[in-house]
Amino acid sequence: MRIICTSKIANTTVGHIDHALAYAAGWQRLGHEVYLIEHVGRGRCTAANGEAVPFSEWDGRAHFEAVARFYGLWPRCCLIYKQGEATHGMSFAEAVDVAKMTDLLATRSGQIHRLPEIFEPPRQRAFFDGNPGSTQTLFHQRAEGHDPLDRYEFLFTMGLNIGTPRCSIPTDGLRWRPMPRPVLLSMWPAATDLRCQRFTTISTWKGRATFEWQGVRSGEKADNWLQYLDLPAASGQGLEIALRMESDDHLKDRQIFEDRGWIISDPGRLREFDDYRNYIGRSRAEFSVAHNRYVEFETGWFSDRSALYLASGKPALVQSTGVEGHLPTGKGLLTFSSMSEALAGIEAINADYQEHSLAAREIAERHFDSDRVLADILEQIGG
Repeated sequence: MRIICTSKIANTTVGHIDHALAYAAGWQRLGHEVYLIEHVGRGRCTAANGEAVPFSEWDGRAHFEAVARFYGLWPRCCLIYKQGEATHGMSFAEAVDVAKMTDLLATRSGQIHRLPEIFEPPRQRAFFDGNPGSTQTLFHQRAEGHDPLDRYEFLFTMGLNIGTPRCSIPTDGLRWRPMPRPVLLSMWPAATDLRCQRFTTISTWKGRATFEWQGVRSGEKADNWLQYLDLPAASGQGLEIALRMESDDHLKDRQIFEDRGWIISDPGRLREFDDYRNYIGRSRAEFSVAHNRYVEFETGWFSDRSALYLASGKPALVQSTGVEGHLPTGKGLLTFSSMSEALAGIEAINADYQEHSLAAREIAERHFDSDRVLADILEQIGG
């Protein structure tokens, strides 16, 4: 098949980059002809100091190319500025010609529908939802900037409960197909250093767009972190968060954690793929809460980051979003909904660490292997 994968990587952190590129690189690995296209709208070309720069001087161009080369996708790539006024990689005319002969347009976000020359011609279009609950509610409310979900033939979501009685999020009659996060396992080998002592994670704090549905607010991830502030003292376990804090009171917020025994590190130092992989590889396990929207509405979301911990042979202890029943829990992957369950999870992992590590990798191989996940997606599409 000829597949166009859209991306949003030119000014995005490495963790999201790996998630986005797993689709394109994974399908290419399976022998398909894959192209990577990204739309750069007004206001996205900014320098490190936040000031606007011309597209021709934007560092995002070099970053886009470097990432595409790293994943083996260059030169079948095009970074398109506005409505095709300028590009990096293929020309706009070349990208349009590719679209006319494309079997599948696969997009996570990026407003590619604003480029009808790319969006309209492919034989089929599929949308991949990495933000379940918000995606569907904003479409239902016809919020500004929402993706036109009704213009896709296939809708896939990492919210494994979306569209089921367990989850109240509106679907507007659209069929959402559950989908685990694909992981390129060859790029994420098991890391077997048993000297690792800290449970870690990589997380955000506040600032994501919120929504309300049926009188319930989606909330912030901070809402759930604050419930577990006393975990280091209660467990005696070293706990670290590479935590992005961008609020006005970020220094005060950081001090709240550090006063309770948490180790707070800077996710900004995870600039390259190896930085990200090594951070996970040097961890004993993952401990993380989920964004409140996933918990409150029981979306069945499972983090792309947690899938990488599992692939690295690191047990994951994560807040329940209703994922139980879709993924095996108890060994390698454990969920919690209270402080007592979180403490029990830490104790269980430490009591038989090697068994939990082996189980973590086995879960990744069985449920997140990109060869399996992406082949199944194409089978559902009929490709």
